[in-house]
Amino acid sequence: MEKDRGSLVIKPHHLLDIFKLYGRGVETFVPDDKYKHDFYGVGNRVIENRIGTVRFTCGCDDICGPCVCLKEGLCGDTFFYEGIEHGKNSYNEALDRGLMERLGLESGRGYEFSDIVDLLCEKLDLELIRFVWQDRSSEENQSRYEDK
Repeated sequence: MEKDRGSLVIKPHHLLDIFKLYGRGVETFVPDDKYKHDFYGVGNRVIENRIGTVRFTCGCDDICGPCVCLKEGLCGDTFFYEGIEHGKNSYNEALDRGLMERLGLESGRGYEFSDIVDLLCEKLDLELIRFVWQDRSSEENQSRYEDK
C-alpha cells in the first residue's frame, strides 16, 4: 500500500510542537476529546512521513479546523502567561509571523516537506527554541535544544 503523500496547511509553531513531542518520545498522537482539534491526525501524518508538500499560515490550519475554540476562522482560546490572560489567536499569529521571518518562509507558498525538515535541522538552535517557547523555563528550553 502506497503512503498518502498529500499536502498540509500548518502554522509553523504547530509543526515545531509535533517535532518537540516526537522528540520527547510520543510515537503516536491520540485524539483530544476536550478541544476536538486534529493535532493527532496531522501529527501522525508528519511522524509517519505522509506529507508531500506543506504550506505555512499564520491563520487557521489543518489542525485548527475542527477545534471547538475556532469561531469564524479565529481561535477563541486563551492562556495565562506571567499571570496575564492572553488570546491565543493574536499571540500565535505574531509567533508564526516571527517564525516564518526567521526561517525565510513565505505564507501560502508550497514547499516540499523533506526540504522543510532539512531547513529545521539546519536552523534549529537554542535562540529559536526560546523564541517559540518563551513561556518555558531556561532549563526546559536548554533540554529541548540538547535533545534535538
